[in-house]
Amino acid sequence: MINKELLDNITPSNFIEEAVLEDLRAGKNVEVITRCPPEPSGYWHIGHCKAWTIDFETAKKFGGYTNLRMDDTNPTKEDGDFANSYIEDLKWLGYTPKNVIYSSEAYFDKFYELAMNLIREGKAYVCELSADEVYNTRGDLKTAGTNSPYRDRPIEENVRLFEEMKNGQHPDGSMTLRLKIDMASPNMNMRDPIIYRIMHVSHYKTGDKWCIYPMYDFAHPIEDALEGVTYSLCDTSFEDHRPLYNWIVANCFPNMQYPPRQIEFAAMSIENILTGKRYLKQMVNSGKVMGWDDPRMYTIAGMRGRGIPAAAVKNFVMNNGITKAVTILPISNLNYYIREELNRTATRAMVVLDPLKVVITNYTGDPETIEVENNPNAEPKTTHASKFGRVVYIEKEDFSLDPPAKYNRLIVGGLVRLKNAYVIRCNNVVFKADGSIDYLECEYLPETRSGADNSGIKVKGTIHFVEESNITRITVREIGNLTKMEYLEPAKALANGATIDDVFDPNSLTESEALAEKFVETAQVGDVFQFVRKGYYCLDPDSTPEHLIFNKTIGLKDTFNK
Repeated sequence: MINKELLDNITPSNFIEEAVLEDLRAGKNVEVITRCPPEPSGYWHIGHCKAWTIDFETAKKFGGYTNLRMDDTNPTKEDGDFANSYIEDLKWLGYTPKNVIYSSEAYFDKFYELAMNLIREGKAYVCELSADEVYNTRGDLKTAGTNSPYRDRPIEENVRLFEEMKNGQHPDGSMTLRLKIDMASPNMNMRDPIIYRIMHVSHYKTGDKWCIYPMYDFAHPIEDALEGVTYSLCDTSFEDHRPLYNWIVANCFPNMQYPPRQIEFAAMSIENILTGKRYLKQMVNSGKVMGWDDPRMYTIAGMRGRGIPAAAVKNFVMNNGITKAVTILPISNLNYYIREELNRTATRAMVVLDPLKVVITNYTGDPETIEVENNPNAEPKTTHASKFGRVVYIEKEDFSLDPPAKYNRLIVGGLVRLKNAYVIRCNNVVFKADGSIDYLECEYLPETRSGADNSGIKVKGTIHFVEESNITRITVREIGNLTKMEYLEPAKALANGATIDDVFDPNSLTESEALAEKFVETAQVGDVFQFVRKGYYCLDPDSTPEHLIFNKTIGLKDTFNK
C-alpha cells in the first residue's frame, strides 16, 4: 500500500504516471501492480521493450511491483522455449518480476468456473455457428449484427453443452462459448464475442488435460483481476477492447473494490527496423539470417549478441516520449543512446581491420611493454599491457602515397604518433612485384615515448597499431541494416505485399579477418570493446577460444544515407 509521503514526492513524467497519481490521490487505488503478459509464441524484439519498460518503471516509481505472466492460452502457437527466453530477456533488461505465472497452470480451472457462472447467470451461451457464420452475422460499423439462433438456449442446455465441450465430446469448430452482450453495439468487440473454443491439441504445460481453451480477451482481464493487478498497460491496438475488458471484470468480479484499469500507449516504431514476430519468423525460416539471435535482428537475443546495452534501450524508451500518438522514431535516436552508454562502459582495444606491415628499422631488441588505458571515462582508471617492437601493423588507410589536403596521417617523410607508444617517421616504401605496397620502412624517435615525451616534437596525427608478437587473429562481422534503407517501415511494406527478398539487404553482414591485441582473448561472450577509431564490437556467442568472432555493435558515428 502506497503512503501519502511518497505520493507527495512523485513528479509524473508521462500521461500514464499522471493518471496513476490521480487515481491514488483520489483513493481509486491504493497500490500499483502491473504485469508483463506475453504470449510465448515467438521471441521478443525491441518493440516489446517499450511495453515491459513501462510496466516495470511505472510500478517501481510508485513503490509497486510487476509480475511476469505467460498468457499461454493457445496451444497451437506456444512453446516452452519461448517462455524460458522471456525470463532471460527480462534479466537482460535488468528487471526481476515478483512472480512468474503460467496461465495454463494457475488459471485454467478458474477460467472454466467463471465461464460456467456466466452461463448460469444467462450472460453466456453455447453457439453452433461456424467461424464464417459468426463473422457474417456480426454486421459492420453501420449495420447491427444478427442474433445467433442459439442465443436464447435454456441455461440448463448451455451448462450441459459447455460441460460436454470440456469433456471432449464435440469436434473442433463445432461449438463455441459466446458472451451475451449486444449485437447492435457500436463496438464490434462487444457483439457477443467468443470466449471459448474447442481445440483438441496438446498443450506444452497441461498436456491433454484440456480440449477447450479461453480466448485472450476473456482470459486477460480475469488474470489481471485474480493477481490484483491495478494497471493493465498496453498499446493502443487494445483500446477498442477496453469496454470488453471492463465488462468481463465487472461481471466476473462484481464486488471487486479496486478493479484493474486499462491504459493504452502508442507502440514503438523505429525507422528501418523490422519488427513483428510473423515477419521475423519469415526471415529465420527463409534462411536470410542465422537464427533468432542473428545480430542483425532486433530481437532481444539478437541485440544481446550484437552488444546493444539494455540500459541504452531503456533510456531510449523513457526519453523518447510515452504518448498515445503513433510516431516513427529515427534510428539515429536509438543509436545516440547506444553510443552514449558504450562510450561510458566499453573497454578500448587496438584492432587493425585492414593491416599494412611497418618495419621499425632502428628498433633492436625484444618488444617493450606499453600501457593502454582501458576507458578514459571510467573510474578508477585502469590499463592493460600492450607491446611495441620492430614490426607493427597499421591500417592501410592510415598511410598515403598521394595524400589529400589536410591528411594528418602517415606519409613518406612524415611523422605520426603510434597511440600510447612513439612518434615514427616513414623513410621508405617497399613494393611487391605487382606494384602494390609490401611494407613500410620507418624509424621511431626514442625520446617521444608516450607519457615521458620531453622532445618538443609536435605531430598532427595519432594512429593505432598492433605489434607482431602481441597479435591474435579474430573474425570481424560488419553489421549493416537487415532491410534495405529505402524501406522506412519494412513491416508495413511486407504487410502491403512486398516479399522478404524485396526488403532484405544481402549486404547487411560481411566477415573479414583482423589483427587484435592479445588481451582481447580474455573477453567473455557479450563483452563489448571500442576498437579504437573504428567502432564498438561485441564478442559473439558462436566464438570459441581458438576462434573469436566480434560483431559490430555500432560505428563511432552514423553512416546511414538519409
